[in-house]
Amino acid sequence: MAILLFYCYHKNRLKELRARQMTMNIFGVMTEMEMRLPVYVTGAGGWHNQNMMKREQGFPDYQWIQTLNGTGQLKVDGKIHTVHRGQGMLLFPGVMHEYEPITPPWTVRWVTFNGACMTSLLDSMRVQASTVLYLPNPDVTLAVMHSILSILQSQNPLRSAECSALAYELLLDLFLHASSSEVRSKQQHMEQLAPVFALIEESFDQPITMQQIADKLGVTPQHTCLLFQQTMGIRPIAYLTRYRLSKAKELLLQPLELEVREVARQVGYEDCSYFIKLFKRQEGITPSAFRSIHRLL
Repeated sequence: MAILLFYCYHKNRLKELRARQMTMNIFGVMTEMEMRLPVYVTGAGGWHNQNMMKREQGFPDYQWIQTLNGTGQLKVDGKIHTVHRGQGMLLFPGVMHEYEPITPPWTVRWVTFNGACMTSLLDSMRVQASTVLYLPNPDVTLAVMHSILSILQSQNPLRSAECSALAYELLLDLFLHASSSEVRSKQQHMEQLAPVFALIEESFDQPITMQQIADKLGVTPQHTCLLFQQTMGIRPIAYLTRYRLSKAKELLLQPLELEVREVARQVGYEDCSYFIKLFKRQEGITPSAFRSIHRLL
């Protein structure tokens, strides 16, 4: 009996210690230097049991709040979201919102950040409003958040710069891995398109049709275009063209100066005039001018 009581006491004590470790809130010292960074961290922490939070005026910074355990509910922009384990809330500054636990304890980790480049960064991620995101591998972002918290607590004189780099890494992780629960993440789309990338890399010097690209995925050409547009922001043939021109730039700068006509042929263009037209459209200069400029470096 005594052994059982001893075990229960220490088990409960361990839970208490973990709860205390989770309930930690650290804020950075904001100076003009910090706020000139493209992205800067203003704080980080976590709650073992997140209480109800209602902000009529919103919060001054961007927030990423990730659920570790339990379930919460977010109300923002007239919508209600349920936030489960492996999901997080990306909240924009100055936007009224409220959230509360549904299944306590609602354990969360959070990071707040801001910066002159935040709007353009989130625009490039195609995120224009507060949202809830699903993470297929939440440990990836949690590791970055833990690093931010550790550096904020340190006496490192460069901690603001290091936290800035980590905040960018966190946003990049969200861009690559996060998605709404109904759709695939950017990473999953890239993995699905891997056979097409392999085809282009191996056969860019040969004629490649839309049907060949679609056959690699086992879908229609129309659906292939949609997948590419969603993932890469361009159509498959446009990606093929850019890949060929990148290889053309490499060939133009080889020690053995190939004729422009031969460079065109080696990257899949029998019509040299068409190749020069495409090259100038993308680079703003002819292949010969490109060679001259870079040979001077």
